[in-house]
Amino acid sequence: MLAKLIKYDIKSMSRTFIPMWVLTPVIAIMLSLSMRGMVTTSRMTPAESFVVARNGMISMVMGLLFLGVIIGLVVMTIMFIIQRFWNGLLKEEGYLMFTLPVETWELITAKGLSATFVTCISMADAVFACLMLALFSAEVVLNSLARIWNGLMEDLFKAGPVFMFNLVLLIFLVILSVAQSIYHVYAAMALGQLFEGHRVLGSCVSYVGISIAVSVVTNIIASVTSWILPNSWTYDVWYYMNHSAEVMGLVYLLLMILYTVLQIVVYHVVTERILSTKLNLE
Repeated sequence: MLAKLIKYDIKSMSRTFIPMWVLTPVIAIMLSLSMRGMVTTSRMTPAESFVVARNGMISMVMGLLFLGVIIGLVVMTIMFIIQRFWNGLLKEEGYLMFTLPVETWELITAKGLSATFVTCISMADAVFACLMLALFSAEVVLNSLARIWNGLMEDLFKAGPVFMFNLVLLIFLVILSVAQSIYHVYAAMALGQLFEGHRVLGSCVSYVGISIAVSVVTNIIASVTSWILPNSWTYDVWYYMNHSAEVMGLVYLLLMILYTVLQIVVYHVVTERILSTKLNLE
């Protein structure tokens, strides 16, 4: 049943986002082509200044349009994620959702995974649009990008297995961080619905409060860890890590993944407990 819920949420979200996902790289290509035309016409004679001005105007309009599409994609992603959880579980639609033969944790997990999927696709789409913007731009830019790309590929081939593993862990950490941010919002909204008559304000206050609490806990953990560990052991570990950037990166990534997963679990449990025991639908 969980798979069906995830499929339903992703399909519902995709219908809204697919036009934006297609439009963003298309606008990027159009902008880059207009910029290439402007670079080409920069060598024209003064008699052809009208063409130069026209290409410059087109590039400016396309640049503003591209910026607007990127901002719109970001805002729409955030608002849609909030709206799907708020309306789907905390308002009228919640009456229908909570009559389904599923557990509360499954409803939350379905919302969280589908929102994470849509957010990651939106991020990848924005990166792809920027790549298209560079690929279709002036020849000078293309040559610079080609040199950078060749250098990166050469470094990757020379790198050892630890570096490649770190790269995979980094991508995994980015995905987990997206999920953590979404569950952070979910927990804040779940706490906010406890504020009778002031749910939106309560959610905002809860979000800030959770952020402060996480920051305090993080500082406490760092302080306690540095106080408990023996100085000699700490020195030996840091000496070895400082002489091996790959190992240092691996340890850091593993710790960050562990901490991010812990936050997701805490946010999920808080949200699930509130929706299971103290849910008050509008």
